[in-house]
Amino acid sequence: MSRALLRFAAILTVLLVTIFSRQLFPDFTAPIENTLSDWRTRAAIQYSDWQAHSAKLDRYEQRLVLIDIDEKSVAEQGPWPWPRDKVAALIANLVDHYGVAGVALDIVFPEARNQDKILAEQMQRPEITGAVVYDLQDRRLPELSGRLPESYPIQLAVNAPRFSGIPVTSNHAAIMPARVGHITPIYDADGSIRHVPPILCQRNATVMCRPLLEIQAFAALMENPNFKLQAGTGLFAASWELLIQDGPEAVVATIPLNKDGAIVVPYRHSQHDWLAISASDILERRSSSKALKGTIALIGSTALGMADVIVTPSNPEASGMIAHAEVLSALFDEGFIFEPRWVSLLVFIILLPLVLVLEFAMRRIKRPAVLTLFYPSWLAFAWSGSMLIAMVCFIQWKWQIPLTPLFLFPPLMILTAILFALHRSNIERVGVFGLLATYLPKEVAKRLTTTEGGSKKPNTALDATRREITVLFADIRGFTGLVENARPEVVAILMHKIFSEMAAAVVNHHGTIDKFIGDAVMAFWNAPEDDPEHALHAFAAAKEMHQRIVHLDTFCRSLGIEPVSVGIGIETGLALVGNFGSEHRRTYTALGEAVVLASRIEGLSAQYQAHILIGARCASFLPQAGLRHLGSATIRGRLQSVDVFAPKED
Repeated sequence: MSRALLRFAAILTVLLVTIFSRQLFPDFTAPIENTLSDWRTRAAIQYSDWQAHSAKLDRYEQRLVLIDIDEKSVAEQGPWPWPRDKVAALIANLVDHYGVAGVALDIVFPEARNQDKILAEQMQRPEITGAVVYDLQDRRLPELSGRLPESYPIQLAVNAPRFSGIPVTSNHAAIMPARVGHITPIYDADGSIRHVPPILCQRNATVMCRPLLEIQAFAALMENPNFKLQAGTGLFAASWELLIQDGPEAVVATIPLNKDGAIVVPYRHSQHDWLAISASDILERRSSSKALKGTIALIGSTALGMADVIVTPSNPEASGMIAHAEVLSALFDEGFIFEPRWVSLLVFIILLPLVLVLEFAMRRIKRPAVLTLFYPSWLAFAWSGSMLIAMVCFIQWKWQIPLTPLFLFPPLMILTAILFALHRSNIERVGVFGLLATYLPKEVAKRLTTTEGGSKKPNTALDATRREITVLFADIRGFTGLVENARPEVVAILMHKIFSEMAAAVVNHHGTIDKFIGDAVMAFWNAPEDDPEHALHAFAAAKEMHQRIVHLDTFCRSLGIEPVSVGIGIETGLALVGNFGSEHRRTYTALGEAVVLASRIEGLSAQYQAHILIGARCASFLPQAGLRHLGSATIRGRLQSVDVFAPKED
């Protein structure tokens, strides 16, 4: 696989994994998504407050009112539960004195008490919507005895998602209103309420379904209300829609639903945006009728003993009424938040330009320092840009784009880019090392491609060391005459083959090839790596080299050249081994008497008619039984003669 294709596959993998991270790793991503989503909700509320303040607008929700059984009510009217006649008086005052259009009770009266008859008269009024609580978790709670009132007609698509449970708490039969809605939320793992079921069906009896309390109260304002749950239409529409109709075709309101059929509670208001009136003020008729007339009154409690406190994205200690109030408020102006059907495509559209910017920069920016600064800049840009787009979609079109992919993608993409940079750097280093290793010993090449102390410059300060080495010189005999009439291309082919065979013999026996000199090769042992048996290895390499050259007879004839033979000289001695030269050009080589002697001894091979000649020092390390002494020879430039040896089989 090419590098470009591999990078494309990696980028595509990161892109797909982040887009579908919520489905692939739900336990990991759920807390992240909830945290980011809550941040977005709070930011949107603050933005709306700022807009209203700038325009000097009143953000009070005037279409519904919260009737709060608060601490003041308990202090003035007595502890909860109140006598039935007092509750009846509260309802009667709301309907008859204040003229509310509807009353939704976010409280239940499960036990029979005195004066139930008085409360029952108020409960049967057409403006009243009661509550029922379902068990969604199959906790085997006692099922509600008695029959709940019939709901408005509900038409569910065959494949529509639905929530089911067991009704466990509601008003007892004597004070059951003519219409009830469920008040059962969906609790996330952190205890917060972010979603509610629009409709709840009784388990094992799916035709017995009941809408949410506030949906029932809203529908009660119509003459012929009915509900229809159908699939959403449009590329970026909701997955499902709950239509609230007045008659068979007249759609009054549409509630967008997520894939699982849940409503995203549209928290849009600050605490001070609600008109909340103490229940005691209603009972004492201390409130203004103007503020309540024609509204829907939602009765609930915030008093400490009534335990109706919930956690929301905007408030860790909110009244249980708030979630219902937000849904009811959104029903009036269809201000629901929802996740579009093709939300993954939206995420892809947002992330793709970020990928292109990063890819362009990686291709164009060559300076490591600039690229290092670019990564955090791109990360900040990617986070801020993608989150801003998601926020605009949230405020402008009510699209709840998942934020986890937008949060995870930039760091994962940078990690991938860094890994590819490291991979490319490693490949380049290996390539440089491989190239250097064809010119230098591998150990030297490794040291040259390794930086020291974080330096950007390679380590070229290789000090020469004095050590004992065994040096080999090999030369093609009569080479000039052999190739005198051959074409240069043929000579090049021949020398490539000869040098390859010579080099193989040296490498096979742990030697270091120093250089190729015309038609000769120089090699040595015991540098740069230690080799205690350097003389034996050099001797073995010389014999193998000779055999390899002998076997080139057929190859030489195929080129039209007479077979070649080789003369080899070996000697052991002290030498300086290291990196020699100038700052412009350096070479790793050996200098010393052993090098000169090996070269001179090789020059004597034709005189002694031997393919391999060995100096006295080297011979002292070899088995004497395999050598024959050829005598002493005078070396040019040296006063003392040297003893030379040859293998007996040569």
